Amino acid sequence: MKAKYFGTALLALALAGCGGKSSFTITGTVSGLKNPGLQLANGDDVISVPVDATSFSFPKQVDYGDSYTVVVKTQPQYMNCTPLSQTGTAGRTESIQLAITCTQNTHTVYVTVTGLTAEGLQLINGSSGLQAVTVATPSTSFGGIPVGTAYGITVYQQPTGQTCTVGNGAGYMGDADRADTVVTCVKNT
Repeated sequence: MKAKYFGTALLALALAGCGGKSSFTITGTVSGLKNPGLQLANGDDVISVPVDATSFSFPKQVDYGDSYTVVVKTQPQYMNCTPLSQTGTAGRTESIQLAITCTQNTHTVYVTVTGLTAEGLQLINGSSGLQAVTVATPSTSFGGIPVGTAYGITVYQQPTGQTCTVGNGAGYMGDADRADTVVTCVKNT
């Protein structure tokens, strides 16, 4: 125990003798970054994090006792990275280790149904997202579709005595909600 205290005391004296303070590098992990554009900042220290990166490190160090605030300065294209801000004081722990998680933005396809006069219509997006449409509420939506992902709205079940067809029901999700999908229903003859 005395040796450990003695070694720590010598290190502190050596640093004090050189006029130096302990400095800390801000590092961290990144998960889910699939698009370009992510920039992180700690004051005027700004770094760009490349696509598929799993870690980052700021070039400027933070002196012992100084505060830091790492923020997402620029979000990557079509993504959202969190947390948006991480604050602390250098020296409370041995290292400054942060974690950033990125997720693809999602949007919704809104569907308008015309001519529906009977119950039983069910729509589906691909193999999931089954939605029942009623006569009283002849519209629906499919949300949570990530930007760049294919979607395909089709009729899963026809209403009683009617046939419905889908217009503009397939595509790739852009960076905004879609509201141009129309389901047209007609009576069977």
